[in-house]
Amino acid sequence: MNKIIGLITAWGVEDWIRPAVRQALVYCDEVLAVVSPFAPQLRRFEDRTYDICKEYGRLKLLDYESSETYIRSAIADVLNHMLKNSDLHRVGNWVWILDSDEFYAESSAKEIIAATRDDADYDKIVMESRFFMINMQHYLNEAGDRMFRIMDMNDRFVPTCKWSRTPRAPYAIRRANRMFHYSMLTDTERHRERWLLRYRNTPDVGFKIVKWLDEIYAKYDLGNEDYWIERNFKLSGVRSPWVNMGFKPDENGRLFKYNGRHPKFIEEAGLPEIKDFRKRHAT
Repeated sequence: MNKIIGLITAWGVEDWIRPAVRQALVYCDEVLAVVSPFAPQLRRFEDRTYDICKEYGRLKLLDYESSETYIRSAIADVLNHMLKNSDLHRVGNWVWILDSDEFYAESSAKEIIAATRDDADYDKIVMESRFFMINMQHYLNEAGDRMFRIMDMNDRFVPTCKWSRTPRAPYAIRRANRMFHYSMLTDTERHRERWLLRYRNTPDVGFKIVKWLDEIYAKYDLGNEDYWIERNFKLSGVRSPWVNMGFKPDENGRLFKYNGRHPKFIEEAGLPEIKDFRKRHAT
């Protein structure tokens, strides 16, 4: 039976890393992690993430800092370093990117694991997800590649978190069992620095998304969404709470509303109780 290698990259996410590691250890046959800033400018966001990872004996925690100067290349380099150090790195096994802000309901995880069967005629699994903003009720729709099958020992990650092999028809985890993506609930100041570094070769893009962060996201009022959607349209040219159409709003351009439960590892960490994550990181 095929095995699953879980890869975690993390930095400055002490609120999230414990549930992320616990999730990975339950759903994967082997889990590797690198706690790396990806760039020297991000070192100031260091917290207890690394120390928390050391608490888990089954987690293979690697000390590695990429020599790549471009953040997108650095992330791929770190993922490839973990893959090379995996005891299960062999043809037929699957690689699952499990970022510290991406979680799965138990039903979704079971479907994903079942989809890695030996006779599968696909090499990639696409995760449809809820991309949460402000709190754990409001979200946008998205989809992304998160799981890849090793078909050749030369298969690897390339910027940005893409797989070097062109897959056969991908398998999609549909909307009924989507991933919970909490990226915008983590430290927004860290996002600012990452975006400026990520888009340093296209500074207009970087400044645009940072301006959106300051002028729209930081002030966005869930009680008056239409006003802020119009403000964002004037700034970004899209009728959405987001800076572009990479994440999809509802037909009116507003955030979707979710009133269900969150993955058990998130529930157990008490994170759904936070009403506004922007305020949490402003303190």
